[in-house]
Amino acid sequence: MGCEDLDCVVLAAGASTRMGQAKLHMPFGGGTIVGTTVANALAAGLRVIVVGRPEDERIGGLSGPRVLVVRNPDPDRGMLSSIREGVSHVRGGRFFFIPADMPFPGPEVYLALARSDAAGPVIPTCGGRRGHPVLMPSSLIASILKLPDDKPLKSLITDSGPTFLELGDEALLRDIDTAEEYAAVSGTTCSPRAGA
Repeated sequence: MGCEDLDCVVLAAGASTRMGQAKLHMPFGGGTIVGTTVANALAAGLRVIVVGRPEDERIGGLSGPRVLVVRNPDPDRGMLSSIREGVSHVRGGRFFFIPADMPFPGPEVYLALARSDAAGPVIPTCGGRRGHPVLMPSSLIASILKLPDDKPLKSLITDSGPTFLELGDEALLRDIDTAEEYAAVSGTTCSPRAGA
């Protein structure tokens, strides 16, 4: 089963508190961190829904034929609020979600997950550790929209009988949270003005 009719919600409304500066538009892989995350999903054949912050003017530049950019009007409510904004635009029977600061999982990760015929959520693992992207059935969207802010999405996923798919790929565990992590993977030192 391919990805042509699947959506991917890219969560790009975080505050980058651990980086100390806006990070998603920092250079990475010939583009930017968020741009690479979106490009990986597009390369797998997915439609992409990017959920950004209201004040992030540059996020709109990602819009395209298969990329919809939407805004989380109150991102400080947390990641669940961004997931709610994104899933309200999902059209397919299943969808992925992934934080925008995870540009490492390539198209092959999405394709491997899409081949699963599990009815519930499908979570990739590496050495038994959970990673991203996570594949969700759209039948759970109504439940996601009803979740209170103080209840983690993980609890709904657990209650829905997830399938864990061991891929042995450390890329699905890696994100970029700190200046040190960025320097290690980009060869670039974070300056105070980068991504400002």
